Amino acid sequence: MTAIIILSPKGKGKTTFLLAFAHHAVRCGKIVGGIASPAVFDGGSRIGYDLLDLRTGRRGVLARMVNNDRIEPTVGMYRFDEEAISWGNAAVVSALRTGTEVIAIDEIGPLEFKGGGWAPAVEIALGECVPDQQLVVTVRPALVDGLPERFPSPIWETARRVSPPWPPLPLE
Repeated sequence: MTAIIILSPKGKGKTTFLLAFAHHAVRCGKIVGGIASPAVFDGGSRIGYDLLDLRTGRRGVLARMVNNDRIEPTVGMYRFDEEAISWGNAAVVSALRTGTEVIAIDEIGPLEFKGGGWAPAVEIALGECVPDQQLVVTVRPALVDGLPERFPSPIWETARRVSPPWPPLPLE
């Protein structure tokens, strides 16, 4: 198993680069699965994130801004949909177990470091990926050095890190 870590601060293109990478991989004949979390905007303001299953194309609401009621689970100003989190974890596990060559997880963030969000999928992916599969994750720079401690695996030692300015595709 190989890994690519896509790094940049919040709002600086991690998901956009991941989607371009996934699209390129599909054009090259690879089977791509896993999840992306594209931002949703209203009038130029970010109001939340959707969940996109990269294998099926299914899209749904992942998170939206909340008022001050602090409904759980929240990260910052966003409330995450529990059903979408379950569906996203299932999409990653399904991709792992059905011969998918490129498995994406967007993103490993504060919620995952607390054991929520995509943490179950990350743990399963690290335990079940086979040599011909590639794991592609997005992470903020402030969290990347914590990956080996929170999600122990030797894969982090050899993972390729990419960050802006984004390299041309394909990544070799």
